[in-house]
Amino acid sequence: MIENDYLLLTPGPLSTSPTVRQAMDRDWCTWDEEYNEGVVTPIRQRLVELATATCPKDYTCVLMQGSGTFSVEAMLGSTIGPTDRLLVLANGVYGNRLAQIADCLRIDHVVHDSG
Repeated sequence: MIENDYLLLTPGPLSTSPTVRQAMDRDWCTWDEEYNEGVVTPIRQRLVELATATCPKDYTCVLMQGSGTFSVEAMLGSTIGPTDRLLVLANGVYGNRLAQIADCLRIDHVVHDSG
């Protein structure tokens, strides 16, 4: 494995600690009980606990495998209803990308450009 000393500052997170790299330095099958119970389930439970002040048992967390843009598109496409309107606060390329996604998904939206 090539070790790099630089810190990646692109949207991510892409930089990982040595302990994370060591833990993931094996092949995991997503169907394995050990992987689901030992890795995925605790992550999902902890994220729900962090996101909800009350009644975490009433919520779940779905882990998305993809880029940040992929996750944002999935969220917009599944939470914005046909009669809803989206406000996009744009101050650069990521806000502009949200507006492009809204266009592609035919979501009614308004862009407030502060860039």
